[in-house]
Amino acid sequence: MIISMTGYGHGEASSEGSTVTVDISSLNGRYCDINLRLPKLLQTSEQTVRLKIQEQMTRGKIGVTVNYSGENGQQLAKLAVNVPKLKEYARIYGEIQSELGIEANPQLSNYLSIHDVIQAEEDDNTALLNELLMTALDMALEDAALMRRAEGDNLAVDLAQRLGSLRRIMDSIKERAAQNAETALEEYRGRIQNLLGDIAVDEDRLYQEIAILSDKRDITEECIRFASHLDLCESYISDEEPSGKRLGFILQELGRETNTIGSKTSAIEISHMVVRLKDELEKIREQVQNIL
Repeated sequence: MIISMTGYGHGEASSEGSTVTVDISSLNGRYCDINLRLPKLLQTSEQTVRLKIQEQMTRGKIGVTVNYSGENGQQLAKLAVNVPKLKEYARIYGEIQSELGIEANPQLSNYLSIHDVIQAEEDDNTALLNELLMTALDMALEDAALMRRAEGDNLAVDLAQRLGSLRRIMDSIKERAAQNAETALEEYRGRIQNLLGDIAVDEDRLYQEIAILSDKRDITEECIRFASHLDLCESYISDEEPSGKRLGFILQELGRETNTIGSKTSAIEISHMVVRLKDELEKIREQVQNIL
């Protein structure tokens, strides 16, 4: 099964005048990297939210934003001054002024900029909000999964077409290699005779060396392995399990076989087709990087 790592999902749940919304966006990534933004009153559910996301999305760079509001869009959290902390900072400001001989008094903005001097009070609706959070999260995850599957279907079609292109190129390479094999022995024989000139050479020994040289240039095994790897790729596309990592590994093997074919061949036509193989493999690799 092909599932894209790119997707977006939205979920919203409301009850008793309270509303929680969850927005999830995901991009391709090697690991499950979750950037979670939760309101303060819902931070007790952070671990639960992360675990649920990891279970369903497994890989990718995932951004999650959670918001909540009450009637008329007003935030439910009430703000309050942390008086003990404010007094402690005022005391520290006083000590600094005394120590350094500074006469200017701190401004109100100095106190407001201190972390946690202004805090959100706990709300009686926290339990309700957590329940709404999980409902909205389930909706957002399902929404994102639908988009990722739809995108995966499009990727599967593109991959199937590109794998078909690889097969056609490889068929042309095998056909051309077979044609070359028919004339290779005579070509090697002619070259060697031109180099030796009038020097007498044992014909049996000459053909033996030519056969060894021809065998070193043979790409039959590489072509067979390449075709086998393509079969495996096609099976992964239709497999029920996520196949991104497995496809990435097989692409490495296809690249190795392609490089070996290119290094063995001396035919210009085959070299050109090897370049086409590499181009298609690179395009497939770019697509596979986005597959779960």
